[in-house]
Amino acid sequence: MFLKSLFILVINLTFSQEPILVTESTIILDLDESKEIYFSFAEGDEIIFDMEMVKGKHIKEIEIIEMPSNTLLTEFKTKGISDKRIQIRNKGIYKFRFYSSSLTRRVCKVKIHRIPASETDKTFNTNWKWETRRDTTYIQYQEDSLVGYQTLKYKETVKELKDTKIEEIMLFEKSQKVHSFYNENVSKAYLKVDLPFLNNTQLRKETLIAWSYWIGVGQEGQEAYKRNLKLVSDVAGKAANIYYRTPLAGLAVGAISDFFIPQTGEDVAYYFIRDFQNTQKFMSGQQFYLMDQGKGKAAYGRNDKLKQGSFYIGLANDNEFRGIDVDVKVLAVKEIKIYENITYDREKEQPQYVTLNKTRMHINETKIRVPVE
Repeated sequence: MFLKSLFILVINLTFSQEPILVTESTIILDLDESKEIYFSFAEGDEIIFDMEMVKGKHIKEIEIIEMPSNTLLTEFKTKGISDKRIQIRNKGIYKFRFYSSSLTRRVCKVKIHRIPASETDKTFNTNWKWETRRDTTYIQYQEDSLVGYQTLKYKETVKELKDTKIEEIMLFEKSQKVHSFYNENVSKAYLKVDLPFLNNTQLRKETLIAWSYWIGVGQEGQEAYKRNLKLVSDVAGKAANIYYRTPLAGLAVGAISDFFIPQTGEDVAYYFIRDFQNTQKFMSGQQFYLMDQGKGKAAYGRNDKLKQGSFYIGLANDNEFRGIDVDVKVLAVKEIKIYENITYDREKEQPQYVTLNKTRMHINETKIRVPVE
């Protein structure tokens, strides 16, 4: 009996000394490069690991890991490994990792053998395959579910337009004396015009539509404006929908485009100037900036660009011996909108919800390496 047991032991010892080649590979690594190779081993296997440098002094790091994270061997700055033996306790996948941080290429030859624990494991397949594993979890969550509607009554205050009206504002109306060219006084004059302030509140909105002007010289100019005024009066008397009272108002809102101009009389040069500094330059004969200019026995026009602040009207008489009286009128037209707050009784349908507790199934799929056998 003793001899029989001894014979079996000798056979097993003899078998255990016959390594089986798993791989003979060449590993090539460039700067900051890592490579891995994977094999499966049976329980009780003994790994024999050899590494020989072909190019370069050493490899920065070599690891042998039992997947997923059990490190069996770690070597740093390895110049070579000969007959390194590792005992395998568990059947599974094993990773052989090679890493180089060198500037130059590293090349090494790797041999991996296995010594099976028994005759039955001699033909063990060291390959591996991908296996998809599914983990099912159940997630609790809440969801609002519509169960109906409820009618709610409420009050709503709305700002509504109550009235719109047009307001005519005579900004300037004056007869200005302008001396002759050779008079001891300067043959120029200027007038300042202030555009109206817009009184805007929450329930009142004022908008300057435009302003218009009339410049007429002497008695002829005054008579011409009276004629224009009578024409507007006659038209307004025949049409109930006329909403302007003066020729300048009709001009400002765009309802009138032509005025009667006198054919006889003296003329005047006029200049529309934006600020007082340029007005002083005008008066002293220097070069100045202006908005508009013209010359005639009478003139009229409208402006819907400049709507706030002040401006100046410069007048110049080139008659050598005769002074002139210039009648200047400037009128602005404002649109005024009056609002009021009105409260209404309203109804709305408000949805009604209940909160339900629910469960959602979640399946997480992962791929892992597993032995072929």
